[in-house]
Amino acid sequence: VLAVFLLSAWVVLAGFRDFLDKTRHKGVLAGARSLTRSYWGMQLAHLGIAVCAIGIVLSSQYSAQRDLRMSPGDTVELGGYHFLFDGAKHHEGPNYTSDKGSIHVSRDGKEIATLHPEKRLYTVQSSMMTEAGIDAGFTRDLYVALGEPLENGAWAVRVHVKPFVRWIWFGGLLMGLGGALAALDRRYRVKVKTRVREALGLAGQGA
Repeated sequence: VLAVFLLSAWVVLAGFRDFLDKTRHKGVLAGARSLTRSYWGMQLAHLGIAVCAIGIVLSSQYSAQRDLRMSPGDTVELGGYHFLFDGAKHHEGPNYTSDKGSIHVSRDGKEIATLHPEKRLYTVQSSMMTEAGIDAGFTRDLYVALGEPLENGAWAVRVHVKPFVRWIWFGGLLMGLGGALAALDRRYRVKVKTRVREALGLAGQGA
């Protein structure tokens, strides 16, 4: 974990230092405006790599999961969060029937979310689907899924706390935006047009 943090910090600091080196003679604002799209795309992609790497390591290192039996009123603690199972009720959808659970999530005595995982039976296909209850956040995602119904209103329940998973997606988005921004650089478009003209010219000579 420490190695990834150090490497990510090195990538970010190296990019920042390079930016300062390229703009110090013109001033920050004037220098920033003079930089090419390919340069900004490269910096954005490098930042995305650092963010994605941190997200992958923290998510894999600190994820927590429990599979357990829960009756109405039962509480389980996981990753600093308390999950209170309030039971499951039958629900009729437009093309399915389901059992919808209700789970209150709190942290430090303060309720932060109510999740509604479902077990759906689609009537036309006669297929059973599990719909997880999800509370997404910038630093963690909480997942709750219903398993099989047990006796006396109890259910098999899976509870999952996954930290920093959004950082993985955010880092990937930054890398994609960086690549797109670099591709929009006018110099690359001119090079492509020149190569096309040269190829057409050679083809014409060959004919």
